[in-house]
Amino acid sequence: MTTLFSPKRTNCGPSLGTDPHTKNGNIIKRHIVSGSYIFFNANIEQKRFITSYFEIEKILVKGHQDSEINVLKCDARSDEVVVIGDRNRSKILTAPLLFDRKLIGKLTTYKADDTYFDGKLASECSELEAIKDKTLNPKVISEQEKELLISLCRNRG
Repeated sequence: MTTLFSPKRTNCGPSLGTDPHTKNGNIIKRHIVSGSYIFFNANIEQKRFITSYFEIEKILVKGHQDSEINVLKCDARSDEVVVIGDRNRSKILTAPLLFDRKLIGKLTTYKADDTYFDGKLASECSELEAIKDKTLNPKVISEQEKELLISLCRNRG
């Protein structure tokens, strides 16, 4: 399972906002397992970029792994679900990958084809807003899409 995710920021890195009663929390609880990948994207200077990704090493659930959660030295302690990435199979991109109309169009899971963008542009939405609308909530992408993103992220940090 792979997801492209737009995270909240905390003082110890990205927070997945994992309240199990929200759409994001439900997707994480239902789909993410050890070995899954999460890609993070952000708005930088009015463009959207993939800024990092990580492979999930461990998932901690409040009420089940409280002793491990309580020793964390970050805001994630307050989340219902905490996702820990494998440091060796994760990457923060020092040269972020432009996540534009062309790239999201290659990720067919998003259904962000020319018709989608033409409709958004006709309703006076910018390309950036159209991409943001598609990435506001986590999305499970295919294995092929994951491999495409990883290959595009090579040599970027």
